Amino acid sequence: MKLAKILSAIALILSLPVQAESTSTGAVLFNGTDGNWFNPANWSAGRVPGAEDDVVLDADDNVVIDPALGRMPVQVRDLTVRGKARLETLPDTHLITRDEIVQDQGQLIHRSSASEGDTLIISATSDPAAGFGFAQSGTLLNPSTQSHRDVILKTRATLQFGLGGLEPASLTTGADGSVRVQNGAGHYATLTADLVVLNSSQDLTGRIGQLPPGLLLSLHYGFRPADGDSFQIITANRRLVDQFRGLPEGALAGCTDDNVGLYISYMGGDGNDVVLAAKDTSPEACLLLPAIQKVREAAAR
Repeated sequence: MKLAKILSAIALILSLPVQAESTSTGAVLFNGTDGNWFNPANWSAGRVPGAEDDVVLDADDNVVIDPALGRMPVQVRDLTVRGKARLETLPDTHLITRDEIVQDQGQLIHRSSASEGDTLIISATSDPAAGFGFAQSGTLLNPSTQSHRDVILKTRATLQFGLGGLEPASLTTGADGSVRVQNGAGHYATLTADLVVLNSSQDLTGRIGQLPPGLLLSLHYGFRPADGDSFQIITANRRLVDQFRGLPEGALAGCTDDNVGLYISYMGGDGNDVVLAAKDTSPEACLLLPAIQKVREAAAR
């Protein structure tokens, strides 16, 4: 990545709320009711979007990519999820895009799946009347992997990382050139990008307490972290900017119900990666935080 691109992205995160969207007149819109990404009748173009299409999910769209119903990888150009829309990818999905924009309470939910591309922007709602409440955009990773992206997290956005084991989720290439998603039971969610901008430092004086933390954690597949475990959830290949909202260096990000705390560092890995360290923690300290959510994976997934 050129230096100019890095500086431009940093300038973007420090500016007014993101307004960029995939709004070209050629955008393919979801207008179906059954939620199946692979159903041609669900799309404004009368066909399933392809690599040259911009895709927009809006309003109450609730869309699922199920590998059992179509071919992998799924590839589109730019993807926008906004206006309370939700896109869920089921295990073994491989999603390839150029840019992804999640805003206005949109949700990206990756369930043991992989997403790769250029840029992921998770931005605050553009509705001034929404205030600083809990309505927000976000993405859920449980456990999944995102690779080769620049990641920009706006002020009211939240990332949720799933811990399902001690192995980081990853994409691997076989001898035949096929790409395999290494995830699911035994893995924890990861995100890899050249540039990661977490942006907790905007002027939120008097308001920060009204917002949930910028990072939420969840446990999957019955996994229980133990004292001494470590999870590198974000790898910044070139630069990490700022911190998660409400979580300074060394902060307690969450506790299990058996009082194992997960402490955050932004100086892990090669010095600029986000790492969670599991440590036995006093019950008194853990009582200050809700127990980390346990997620029971549906049998079908």
